[in-house]
Amino acid sequence: MIKQLYSIIQLDEAIKTMEAGADNIGLVPMQKGGVPAHRVPLYRVDQIHEECRKRGVNMVLIMLTNDPEEMLDLAHRLQPEILHVAGDEYTADEEFAKRLKELAPNTELMQAVLVDGKGAIDRAKKVDPFVDYILLDSGLAADTGIGASGKTHDWSIDAQIVKEVNAKVIEAGGMGPDNVADAIKEIRPYGVDSLTKTSIKYDHGNMEKDIPKVKAFCEAADKAAAELGL
Repeated sequence: MIKQLYSIIQLDEAIKTMEAGADNIGLVPMQKGGVPAHRVPLYRVDQIHEECRKRGVNMVLIMLTNDPEEMLDLAHRLQPEILHVAGDEYTADEEFAKRLKELAPNTELMQAVLVDGKGAIDRAKKVDPFVDYILLDSGLAADTGIGASGKTHDWSIDAQIVKEVNAKVIEAGGMGPDNVADAIKEIRPYGVDSLTKTSIKYDHGNMEKDIPKVKAFCEAADKAAAELGL
């Protein structure tokens, strides 16, 4: 069971999150979209990526911009393991996937799909042929794109999507140590993602990972997956 933890900002925070059990760590590199306090300078992205490589952890670049050219430029410059398209006005298409592979041959593509009803099933199936991952998430906000709501949604829809797509499904939306096991048992995804429930939030939009909660989240996910033989 892949454990994906968002949204990393500092180098020491990244290292502690990986040591607590994360398989994927996500961060927002400097770009047009997203909360300014969460954007990571590119030199620090490189530093975090170096630590990821040492530990066999995937670095996920979270794209909150709606400009595909900016996304591709960042992928080319930073060569992440995964590029996560989460902007609320742009969805990756087959041409984008092709260009990404040309510019960053070893980068996989993750598309966020907003689960706000059964229409999410068709949206997921539409991107399935050309993405590597589908991230199922809750909420839509002007400053964060799809996700970061801290709220869950109808897991029965997600379970159906898992059965109907070939891409690896990452379950997001209000995931934390308290409910990740239940989500895994109902949905049986490839991986689980957490932001809000494993973060400490400060004034002015600043946040950092709550490492004990990250560890509890990862342990609960692994235990549930082992019990199910996933």
